[in-house]
Amino acid sequence: MSLNIVVETIEGFEHPAWDAVRHGPDRVIGAILTSLPSIEIRDDEGDQLLRPANFTLWRNAAPDDSEARSRYLELMKILETEPNYWLHLSY
Repeated sequence: MSLNIVVETIEGFEHPAWDAVRHGPDRVIGAILTSLPSIEIRDDEGDQLLRPANFTLWRNAAPDDSEARSRYLELMKILETEPNYWLHLSY
């Protein structure tokens, strides 16, 4: 099963700087994201959207692999600095 990590607003507008195309480390990142405490809502289409409940905890959970770590920390930066954006994990 494949995974796309999409960064979007509740209205479905994707973040212009985030590459939502599948990347190799996204499965590892997705497993981390779903294991951490989060704020969860449903968008207009009923899809689950997530945001960190604790940014420090989420940042500290960054994977060791350099490619995954870089992508993960880029994701954390967007979520922390732009509160209108949420995570949508599309399987």
